[in-house]
Amino acid sequence: MSMNITRDSQIAYRYAKALFLAAAHTDRAALHEEYQRVLSVLGDPLIHQVFFHPRTSRERKAQLIGLMKLSDIMENFLLLVVEKGREALLPAIGHYFERQVLQDQGMAVAEVTSAISLSEGQLEELRQKLSGLTGKEVLLRTHVDPRIGGGLVIEVDGKVVDASLKSRLKRFERSLIS
Repeated sequence: MSMNITRDSQIAYRYAKALFLAAAHTDRAALHEEYQRVLSVLGDPLIHQVFFHPRTSRERKAQLIGLMKLSDIMENFLLLVVEKGREALLPAIGHYFERQVLQDQGMAVAEVTSAISLSEGQLEELRQKLSGLTGKEVLLRTHVDPRIGGGLVIEVDGKVVDASLKSRLKRFERSLIS
């Protein structure tokens, strides 16, 4: 199963890279915003149920794409994705496309998971530290997950720093066993 996830991730990355390269002469940030709007429309429960249903024909999906009044590049891209039967990868493609657009702008996204909500001051301090470490402007996306116990789990530029209490306790437990 993990092999499919890896394979799907690679396919999604290739599609995102193709969209990024095809958009060389357009405003990639605006294209990213348009992509997010597409994902939002497709996320609507009724539309999602029809668009992603295995019995919905490619022609019907193409009609739905046409109704969205998209830029030529986005419409053509989505039609290609539908033609290849890769609709399920659209969210992952969006993720990788966003990363490429941000990297092109000298920016990075840091996914920060904490056990409790962080204050604006703590977030700004963390953002500045991560910007200093990466040499990029960093956008923070925060998640609260009490299961980590305390501390932080940070993922930025493909690197993960797990400074959670849960992780520390597991390392401590392993040190006692060995």
